[in-house]
Amino acid sequence: MKQTLSDLPDDVLRLILANLESARDLWALALSCHRLHRFVDDDGWRVFVRSRFRSLAIAIPGPAQSDPGRDGVDDTRDDAKTNSNEPRKGRPSYRQLAESLTWQSRCWDRRALRFQALQPTAKPRERGARNPRGGRFQPVVDAHLDPDTREEMVIWGAGEDVVARYRQPGGAAATKVTWAGSDGKDFGFGAGYDDVRALSIVRGQARYDGGRSFLTGRDNGELALLSAEPDRFGDRLVQFRPVSASVDGDEVDENTQRPVEQETINSLAVLRDGPKSLIAAATKSSVIVYGLPEDDATEATPLTIYDLRRDIFPSGTQLCRAAWMGQGEIMALALRGCNDPLRYLSITPTGWTHHTAAKNADIEQRYDITYGNVCPNSLQPVRPHASSKGGPSLLLSAWRDGTCRLQDLRTPSVFDAVYQDNIDPWADSEVLMTYGTERFISGGMNGETIKIFDFRWTKNYYHTSGLSCLGATPFPEPPQPFHKRPPGSDRTTPTACRRARCNHVAGLPCRWHEFSRDIYFRPNASFFLSKALPDRGPNSGVGSVWSLAKASDYSPNFYIGITGGILEANLQPSNPDFERIAPISRTSTPAETEPVVLCDPNFGFADWRDSHAVGRGYQSTLVAASMMETGDGEACKSNDRAIQLPRLMHPGQSWHESGAGVADFPHEYASLPKENTKYHRLDRRYHNA
Repeated sequence: MKQTLSDLPDDVLRLILANLESARDLWALALSCHRLHRFVDDDGWRVFVRSRFRSLAIAIPGPAQSDPGRDGVDDTRDDAKTNSNEPRKGRPSYRQLAESLTWQSRCWDRRALRFQALQPTAKPRERGARNPRGGRFQPVVDAHLDPDTREEMVIWGAGEDVVARYRQPGGAAATKVTWAGSDGKDFGFGAGYDDVRALSIVRGQARYDGGRSFLTGRDNGELALLSAEPDRFGDRLVQFRPVSASVDGDEVDENTQRPVEQETINSLAVLRDGPKSLIAAATKSSVIVYGLPEDDATEATPLTIYDLRRDIFPSGTQLCRAAWMGQGEIMALALRGCNDPLRYLSITPTGWTHHTAAKNADIEQRYDITYGNVCPNSLQPVRPHASSKGGPSLLLSAWRDGTCRLQDLRTPSVFDAVYQDNIDPWADSEVLMTYGTERFISGGMNGETIKIFDFRWTKNYYHTSGLSCLGATPFPEPPQPFHKRPPGSDRTTPTACRRARCNHVAGLPCRWHEFSRDIYFRPNASFFLSKALPDRGPNSGVGSVWSLAKASDYSPNFYIGITGGILEANLQPSNPDFERIAPISRTSTPAETEPVVLCDPNFGFADWRDSHAVGRGYQSTLVAASMMETGDGEACKSNDRAIQLPRLMHPGQSWHESGAGVADFPHEYASLPKENTKYHRLDRRYHNA
């Protein structure tokens, strides 16, 4: 008897599903029969998410949820149709994660980012001895998404104050927004000397009373655990104080311990190590490790201290940042004033041991790099696979020569890579934020500008796999100052070699699917926001990016701490002027329009840009950024000469509105039928603002 696909055992089906490239293929398989439909619902979406987005840290979903509105798959995007944009509450299923992650991947590739500024309404205070910056604080921000309630919590330090916003999807109703804050003056803190320097939300461990909490480290050396519950926000729960205790594991007589002064807290790193949480607080001369109390204790003393002054470091060496790498055993250090500024500490049975980062002669020669000074706030551990056990050994760091380096701290790894802005190669990236090995975002001191880099790691998902075949290369032509065009992608290629359909049996992709995956047609991008921000008064100067935070790897938005405020960046692919319907061409009729999903269908906030509500003395303002594509992003030794700048996309323009429509491209693109305009590399409705 002849077997069909539905007759195969589950283990074989899982191997088949792991090789499906798009959610459309998986959904089409589910529609073929009842048995496969049940299998895809029970296990197929899990296999798809785990195989195609394996580097992203994803909360374990709940059981599959019924979705009667799902009736098919859109042929212009790789996620399933829904009858509304209402986010579904409760812990998401794997099917919902697949829907959101494919939607987000499409937006990232098409630079579909929009920005909103959250800034104080009050005028900056006058400069003075206690307020040297005149009220223009340098915010540190952190965010968290509760997968069960889908409530997003973002907290930032605004000088000596702390501000929080809670946001929960409201379905058909408006988003529920709650503000909370803690005024520093109520606790005797003053501007400048008592500013919040480090802030971290405690994840995965609630207090004994079930409440949420966060940590703050201040300029004056205070380290405290504060309540994150709106009704008692900012209440001090635990005070962390060093004592005249041992250093590096010496025995301590508890009867002789006494509190000692703590230096300025430069950074905080919280590690969930089994049932407990470990806190690594970095001062300029030591790493202090605390345990997070699980009872009602109001004070905590260090578990251990690593003091640089007792080691072999040269005089004048300062510690800038410490970041956990492993499961409570390894942490990376950013130092200043020594020859090897990037080091890591290991906890052994006999105490602490420190090592320098391994050097790679091939990488140094290839990229012509030297080990100068590291940007202190840029250390970001990278986990190649979210499900891998143990801690990551890869570390992404930014350096003062304008490069961002991905290194294995233990060995000269073959995965070492060096990234750089090909247009502005000397701009330092003071802060970094990673999304697995998919992409990373950087910001620095050269104005309110963020740069989006592709890791150039092997990707497991491309949104273009959901599009049908085409015998043309992606358009418009991207700017690539140093990267060579892939062979066979130019217009001089013979027509016979321009494959118009994929040959899956022979493993030969069509021209479109082949080159849409090539890094040549996926350049990095920079978003310039300084000129678009609201007027901040005379003599405000040039701002900077001080911190970056995201609520989770599957959140469709992230936050940027800029001088004097916060920027919220959202993935949103359509032009606000088009609202929910956007025409396919200038001459299209209403019957030729195509619906647009304005926000992530499961984790987005549809009305985030519609309200200008004021909370805790803040107001929101839409920001129209300018975008420039900056090329491949791989560091190049030849990048020491003047190059032609790519065109800058200004607010209010799109590729078509600025005169770069499909008809303005070479004749092979101008003759494309109207339905093929969706193959435009930045999308027909792309709008940079």
